[in-house]
Amino acid sequence: MASTNQQQRIILITGANKGIGFEVVKKLIEQPFSNSKDIILLGSRDIKRGEDALKQLGSPPNVHLLQLDTSSKESIATATNEIKQKYGGHLDVIINNAGIVPRDNTIQAARETQATNYHGVKMLNEHLIPLLREHGRVVNVASSIGPMALHCFSKDLQEKYTSETLTKEQLDLLVEEFLSAYESNNVEKIGYRPDLPYLAYGVSKVALIALTRIEARQYSGAQNIFIYSVCPGYCATDLNNKADGARPAALGADSILYVVDTPNHELENGGFYLDGKKEPQICMDEAKVQFFIQTSKKHLESK
Repeated sequence: MASTNQQQRIILITGANKGIGFEVVKKLIEQPFSNSKDIILLGSRDIKRGEDALKQLGSPPNVHLLQLDTSSKESIATATNEIKQKYGGHLDVIINNAGIVPRDNTIQAARETQATNYHGVKMLNEHLIPLLREHGRVVNVASSIGPMALHCFSKDLQEKYTSETLTKEQLDLLVEEFLSAYESNNVEKIGYRPDLPYLAYGVSKVALIALTRIEARQYSGAQNIFIYSVCPGYCATDLNNKADGARPAALGADSILYVVDTPNHELENGGFYLDGKKEPQICMDEAKVQFFIQTSKKHLESK
């Protein structure tokens, strides 16, 4: 059920100049119940691409471009200051949509993936969650590849990533240990599956879902802040070269907006959602995991 609250909101969407993020912005300004006074911050690493996105949207007066590279501490600090100066230092919704897929299997690509998909989100939230007003929401855009990857990891790793007492520092260490093992080709020794397709990407999403749960515990008592992770589904975007069989990015936007618009009492703080349904942190559907592995390997072989 969508919210009908007409109070003005300030909503930030990262990576919103194209793909799923762009569709989220588009749907927000088209929602029949939306408040035209809502301020939507279209986050884009590249100013020119952000300006082009605004033009595609028809340059609505309530959509503002915010230059933001989520992998850069300096860019995040600059964007935070801009929000403080231009928008009263307030936010109501943060949608962490920006993300990357490794371009190859090098350690550099793996590190860049963790830097954007995990560390960047953590860093951005640390800067911006303090700006959220009461009942504010954070949506970390993850992927079902995370739970499917975790299914393939050792029991020890599963327990560590899903622990209710896991801290950010411990999670950072897990990610760094993975990268060190990845660089030395020893991931299997510490419980990861080396032949798993998109391993580095999967680990980044495992970490992001775990981070969401940590943040939900951390901020649960502060101004009624709610934090969710969500999978947009396998959508046709530039990340997968608009792969055949992928669903429209607009459906991914719907999956994200479900946790933006649904009343908080109908959701689990820290939960992981896909198309309006709560998903487990570890995928227990063996057939689904095997299908993902087989189809992913075929896709990679055909590239």
